[in-house]
Amino acid sequence: MRTLSISSLIATLGALLLAGCSDPQLHGLVSGQTLLLSRQTTLDAAGSGQAGYYCRRVICAGDDGENNAVRGLLEFDLGALPKNFQGDPIVSASLRIYQGPSSRTYAKLQSLVVEHIRVPNLLDFAAFDAPALETARNEAADEGYLELDVTEALRGDLALGRSSVQFRLRFAQPTNHDQQSDLALFSTADDYAPQLILRFRQP
Repeated sequence: MRTLSISSLIATLGALLLAGCSDPQLHGLVSGQTLLLSRQTTLDAAGSGQAGYYCRRVICAGDDGENNAVRGLLEFDLGALPKNFQGDPIVSASLRIYQGPSSRTYAKLQSLVVEHIRVPNLLDFAAFDAPALETARNEAADEGYLELDVTEALRGDLALGRSSVQFRLRFAQPTNHDQQSDLALFSTADDYAPQLILRFRQP
């Protein structure tokens, strides 16, 4: 049986530690950051501005009493992110929004659709029908937090050097033509405001 001296044992352990530290999985420690909502609005299909006025303290999606589709829009400023990102540092990104009781809206208009969009001005009516770049869906009608994976949306905007990331909330069925307002409300209050929760690798 071979016996290692103390000095050989220390050298062996040192080599193992160095080998472990060279593992690329151990490099680039993951950290997190939460971005707060920087801009929001609600638009209706008629462009009347009524939904925006009614929903000025919240974000709304659904339809109104005149059977116009109503869509909510959110924007997060990316200026607070580290400037020394290299390659693809994003591990994950989640959009976190607080939904009020919405069982009636889901029953009438089906699932909530969350779309990544890019428009010059979120407050312009063009944002209502701007093409969706990525899409996520939610079927849960209960009151509480919704978390949706928007990793690819954020990666795309960072790759293009954009200063913000934008999302649109709508329902799969624009209206059910019942002449009733069916809206899901999403909080913008300080403790329940939308958040973009990020995890990324440190350079």
